[in-house]
Amino acid sequence: MQESVAVPVTGVSFDAVLAFLFAFIGFLFLGNLAYLLLRRVLDGHVSHGTAKWTATILQYGITLGGIYASARYLLAFDLTAFVASLGILGVVIAFSSRQIIQNVIAGVLITINRPVQLEEWVIVSGRPETGLSKVQDISFTTTILQGLDGGLVLTPNSSIITSKVINYSRAGLLEVQIPLAVPVTADLERVQEIALRAAHDHPLILPHVEPAERSAVQNLFDLPYIGRLSSDLPRPGLALFEPKVQISSIKEEWVRLTVRVWIRRIPRKDAIISEYLDTVIERLRVEDLLEKKEWVGEPAPETPTCPIQNLQKEAGT
Repeated sequence: MQESVAVPVTGVSFDAVLAFLFAFIGFLFLGNLAYLLLRRVLDGHVSHGTAKWTATILQYGITLGGIYASARYLLAFDLTAFVASLGILGVVIAFSSRQIIQNVIAGVLITINRPVQLEEWVIVSGRPETGLSKVQDISFTTTILQGLDGGLVLTPNSSIITSKVINYSRAGLLEVQIPLAVPVTADLERVQEIALRAAHDHPLILPHVEPAERSAVQNLFDLPYIGRLSSDLPRPGLALFEPKVQISSIKEEWVRLTVRVWIRRIPRKDAIISEYLDTVIERLRVEDLLEKKEWVGEPAPETPTCPIQNLQKEAGT
């Protein structure tokens, strides 16, 4: 009885192709398993970002290395001959994947230079700007940010490298501008006193700092840009972060003010603004500073009329 032999279609037997498929699935599983085990070992001993990148490199190394070895020994895959046979098609593929290659290289640069890290609060400029967001994940091609509204923003790594990135977590604090409008007849001096007092009374607005955080705030003056901000002060300290109230504009019957305050709890920015405005509005209402009043003073001059209107009035009389 003659033994049956698998007839290869492209020079490779069906058994070899089947064995390669099983090896492919197996190395994918081994790569994921190695990732989970290494993350479990490194978490708690090194930073979250270092653990993630180390485990990811091991995962891809096992997966790609195993797949290449399987293809070479089971399918007689020759990488050199394969690359040489691509010719013009290889150039087209390389050109079309240029953006992917740029993002991969940018991912490596992010790992080395660390302009952003996991759990940091940043703003990435561009069109459109990301807004204040938290870095949730950094992969080989994409950085995932989560905004204050909970939405996820998938940003190409190349944007992190080529765009302006504002990192608030490393600065340790954030300046917030709060708009406030009062009637033009209100006592502006008293309004400013109330606005400043409400800022001083809020527990999360500087310079009101808990004793445990005071040393951390003092360390901010070692940062270069904070040092430049405080260069005009004789003794740099928490006085740099005193709340300020400025008149921004006068429109119709309203005076628009801007209250500038500094905060450290960046994720609670919107809640702090809301709590502050609730306090200010309540105090302004108590002193009746939000109600429009008639202007007290010299009466406004009458609008002059043209000579023709005067003649018409005289003729009518």
